[in-house]
Amino acid sequence: MKIGRRKRNIILTTVLCVIILAAWTIWGNTALMVNTIIISSSRIPAAFLGFRIAQVSDLHNAEFGENSAKLLKLLSESKPDIIVITGDLIDASYTDVGIALGFAQESVKIVSTYFVTV
Repeated sequence: MKIGRRKRNIILTTVLCVIILAAWTIWGNTALMVNTIIISSSRIPAAFLGFRIAQVSDLHNAEFGENSAKLLKLLSESKPDIIVITGDLIDASYTDVGIALGFAQESVKIVSTYFVTV
């Protein structure tokens, strides 16, 4: 069966787009990213000048290195005043609580850590 050149190009382009999208999705779900946001306001007390908050979200029970060593190292190097875990620490379809608790137990060794349970 002979496929026309145009149809073949459309199929190849579609397959390439799917591969790129899959790679982007995998990278986005496994990459560690640090963003620095500086907030200034006259309504923030002077005691918070230079206060650093490390926010971690959407872990979904993922491990970053053995026992999340890569993530914990990145957090430690950021030298935060507190760590806040703001969502999706555990994934509904993969509920290994031990991974999440292990990360939380190690993060408190860096600095006080707070998380949202709901």
